[in-house]
Amino acid sequence: MLYYCPLEAYKERYTMQWSAPQTGWLERNWIKANIPYTRIDEVKTLEEPKPITTGCVLDAVGRSQHCFQQINQLLQLAEEKKITNDDCIYFDDFWHPGIEALPYAFSLLGIKPKMYAFLHAQSVDEFDFTHPMRSWMRYFEKGIGKVLDGIFVCGPCLKDLVVFGGIAPSEKVYVTGHPFCSEEVRERMPTQKVKQREPHIIFSSRWDSEKNPHFFLDVAHAVIKQRPRAKFIVCTSAKTIRSNDPANIQHLKNSTLKYPGNIILKENLTKEQYYAELWKAKIQMNTADQDFVAITLLESSVAGCYPIYPYFRSFPETLRQDSKYMYERLDLNQATKKVIEILDRDDLWSEEQIQQRSWIHTRFDTAWTRMINVMEGKSIDDPYAY
Repeated sequence: MLYYCPLEAYKERYTMQWSAPQTGWLERNWIKANIPYTRIDEVKTLEEPKPITTGCVLDAVGRSQHCFQQINQLLQLAEEKKITNDDCIYFDDFWHPGIEALPYAFSLLGIKPKMYAFLHAQSVDEFDFTHPMRSWMRYFEKGIGKVLDGIFVCGPCLKDLVVFGGIAPSEKVYVTGHPFCSEEVRERMPTQKVKQREPHIIFSSRWDSEKNPHFFLDVAHAVIKQRPRAKFIVCTSAKTIRSNDPANIQHLKNSTLKYPGNIILKENLTKEQYYAELWKAKIQMNTADQDFVAITLLESSVAGCYPIYPYFRSFPETLRQDSKYMYERLDLNQATKKVIEILDRDDLWSEEQIQQRSWIHTRFDTAWTRMINVMEGKSIDDPYAY
């Protein structure tokens, strides 16, 4: 039996789709493949999840409550002898408070189920917002690295960080690609075909400092001066846009006032509304220092957007080192030139062209099979081979 400990579902984060019961990107595929699993979830007290109020990515308080409830349920199942040596426990996030309590408790109960987790970034990454907390986080990360039987990561770049950072040895870290389901994403997309894409550039990342929002606005200012019809649209599913630096918000507000109609903030979007923005836009742009694979890249690829990303860290491996999709990190002239070059074209969004770019996301549709194969002791293919 596979015991699944999902992330809590937040509307303003991808977890609502990734971890939703039965319809989530993992579960819907497990159900289709008749894989037996038991979902270990928190005790729900509200029909709708609370918004993120404490923290950047997930709610720090709610996250801990969610995780400890899952740990408690696992321990109860173990006491009832429902978890055995033949079972696997999978955690959607490597940073799972309480996981360190399991090995000792399981050993006293005479069982040793295998345990796996997906590692997204953590303090091992110097560009991650948790890096300043490494003086105490690193001890937890190294401990969990010893506890787990396997760690899943998005790509080679992150595996190198995990291994060279001393979190876990290479043989424990598996490059599976990020779980994704283009079928589920496509179901939420508009069905009406777009005759001609609008000169819109979508920014989908969090408005936090590691995503370089100031640089995105610098590019927007430079492009608008040369292409006045261009619209730079900042999207968020949160009720109001948030940032780990208030100066980022002020800079955005100043830009929307300076270029009304050209720099646009769209807040509190449903997924369907956000996908509708992608559906008619020409470009989805990223300026981040820290973003492994980027689910926003996969979603926009399904929508047919042309990606423009920095040539930095994990992006070159995800985009197969193809320079036509990338610019040198923080190079304003090159990024501006790249955006204008793509805006001026109308031939990159035919069904044929969009299909030719589908490799960006399709290999991650099978990430779930690699994860299952690892847990079953089988070999896996390389999602980054080409």
